Amino acid sequence: MENPLNKLIVPLFALFIFVTSCNQEKKNENKESAQQESVTAAWNDSGEWVQKLSLSPQQIIRNATWGQAMSSLKDTLALAESQPEKGQSYTLYFDDTDLNFSDITYIPNDQNELQEIDFDIFVESSADVQPLIDHWKVYLDAKFGPSEVKGKQILWTKNKNTRIELENVSTLKDPGIKLSFKAIH
Repeated sequence: MENPLNKLIVPLFALFIFVTSCNQEKKNENKESAQQESVTAAWNDSGEWVQKLSLSPQQIIRNATWGQAMSSLKDTLALAESQPEKGQSYTLYFDDTDLNFSDITYIPNDQNELQEIDFDIFVESSADVQPLIDHWKVYLDAKFGPSEVKGKQILWTKNKNTRIELENVSTLKDPGIKLSFKAIH
């Protein structure tokens, strides 16, 4: 004799798998949403300079994505006085002095696609350097995961697509930091 429960087992098992996968998708969506909210909150708290440099918490930085055609980058800043051999460099002034500014350099790969963005950030006073590093660190920790310190550098290496290096490169005459975002292949 055939057991009538055998006919129900397969549909019930399929229903169970369907419900479980729907719940998992919802949990993943909630986790991603909470993470994005955390990144946005860190960006909102990061201060005016980090916000002006990064433009938004979307994309990698400055609304750019790795592999994007260099011709599609739409930066409205003035071109920097000196230009790299490869790429394009712009200058962002934070105020009316010539003492607080950043050179932002977009560097392409051999296919003329974005592979690196470098920030050379100069500040008027050496007292401004550490607070700026701290603001970047809190924001980048939220966006790219925990950082690690190696010598004078703070590194973010947990993201599968991006490696970030932050370093205090201050001299007595020119206080500032260097911040590099690089595509990982």
